[in-house]
Amino acid sequence: MRKRLFLLTALPLLMGSLVGCGSSSDAIKVGILQYAPAEALDIARLSFKETLLNSPLIKGVKNIEFIERFSMAKDVDDVNYAKSLVTNCDLMLGIATPSAIHLKNERDEAGKTTPLLFTAVTDPVDARLVNAYPHQGGNVTGTSDDNPVESQIKLIKKCIAHKAASEIRLGIFYTSSESNSAVQARRAESAAKLEGLLEENIFNEPCTSIADLQAKCTALANKVDVIYIPTDNLCASNMNIIKPILDNAHVLCIVGEEGMLNGGHITYSVSYSYLGKRCGEMAAEILSGNKKIQDIDVEKSLDPNDWNKVYSSANIADANLGYSIPGDVLEDFTDVSK
Repeated sequence: MRKRLFLLTALPLLMGSLVGCGSSSDAIKVGILQYAPAEALDIARLSFKETLLNSPLIKGVKNIEFIERFSMAKDVDDVNYAKSLVTNCDLMLGIATPSAIHLKNERDEAGKTTPLLFTAVTDPVDARLVNAYPHQGGNVTGTSDDNPVESQIKLIKKCIAHKAASEIRLGIFYTSSESNSAVQARRAESAAKLEGLLEENIFNEPCTSIADLQAKCTALANKVDVIYIPTDNLCASNMNIIKPILDNAHVLCIVGEEGMLNGGHITYSVSYSYLGKRCGEMAAEILSGNKKIQDIDVEKSLDPNDWNKVYSSANIADANLGYSIPGDVLEDFTDVSK
């Protein structure tokens, strides 16, 4: 059964505000730190809040206050917000790898054991948030957005069917400072080689920040047939910059998740609504005393039946690729531009 992402527009994104269900002094304070303004991260956050507030374990029993902070992909702000949340909160959620890491580091530095959840983290073991997957056994757990990189890379040959794999030039674009993106970039390169793409035709091109994103992406687009962008927070927040580059270079773009189809072309995507929902359920179990955090496993969305198969016909048309993606490929996908 295909699951679609949804955006809970009834809960607005309030920068640096206190949002909650009442504001009494005995309320449980739940801190949320979100690294970047990306659709997928917003969906995970809103789904987390709705699920927690409506949990039968919490509703009518516990008074919840949300303290939300948004770092706009600025590490200095992220660290400062993390310090503040660690001081004031009874439970915390880090959305995206940098925010989760900063919350853990600041909490540990303060000598606290405040329950910490994470979501939209690709590899929590590599990020040193947990020691093992799935049985973490500590005071950090959550949901990973480890996406189907290998399946996404297989789309290259399916979409560019008129070329032999050995002729296809692939660019992998991501932000070097995001460890989750670097992990996916390595996986993408390995997967591409297994699909028959030649090493000399694979260009691994990271940017360092918003300052060089446009220049780096433009240079890459001008020498490849297809660009793969993983679930990278900086890129996801700036697909409006990347889209014109793809259009001008007439290059196909496979992205790491559905929210990036505001500029990209096609993907298999995990559901960030589901990931946020599961974190909300975990939070309810912890705050109600129903479960201890060390007994809650880290979760991933690994079932292909839970992935959203999506593409944007409008963005593909804008890119004017010079060829058509085979109809028998697209018939299994949902067009998000309709």
